[in-house]
Amino acid sequence: MSFRRVSVALALAAALGSAAAVGLTGCTAESAPPAETQEVSPQQTEAVEFAPATGTEVATDEYTFRLPDGWGFPDGAPDGFDPTTFAADLQDDDDYPDNVNILVSPGGEVTSDQVEQSGIDELEGAGATDVQTLDRVTAAGSESAHLTATVSTGEVPYVIDQYYLVDAGQTYIVTFSSSVDVPQEDRDALAMSVLATWQWV
Repeated sequence: MSFRRVSVALALAAALGSAAAVGLTGCTAESAPPAETQEVSPQQTEAVEFAPATGTEVATDEYTFRLPDGWGFPDGAPDGFDPTTFAADLQDDDDYPDNVNILVSPGGEVTSDQVEQSGIDELEGAGATDVQTLDRVTAAGSESAHLTATVSTGEVPYVIDQYYLVDAGQTYIVTFSSSVDVPQEDRDALAMSVLATWQWV
């Protein structure tokens, strides 16, 4: 499997995360559009037990988490990423190696309401299709919006699931990218297995 071959696609996955955040940069708690400007009926997901990931630990000055078994840090990762912000399934042998990347929101703290009100338009504006707002989850001690979308770069489409973790006034956008044939249920289980291990430093 060549990670260099898909590095552009992976970079776009990260860019989509950035696009969502950039669109919300000016959307602070004081300046966010009133909730009544758009109908949003978020639901909290029911408490579901996910087995925590038991793979390699990722540690930064802000957070730690564990990767799923078999995941690690490939050669040819997108520019600007390192082993604390990008990892992939090293055993994946299909056209698109599943991966995860973490970006810091340039807008500081972004609420779930703000994500759900603006995220769909921002992701569609960045070229994503089939963008959906799914049920919120509890991750890393806080409520997180959950957006999903299909992205096409070159000949290999893939699906992203984005989560927005908040700590100390800052939002961290965690984007899981998967092959399009991976069911939502399996994508949720993998993402939550990782997020179940997330701890703030």
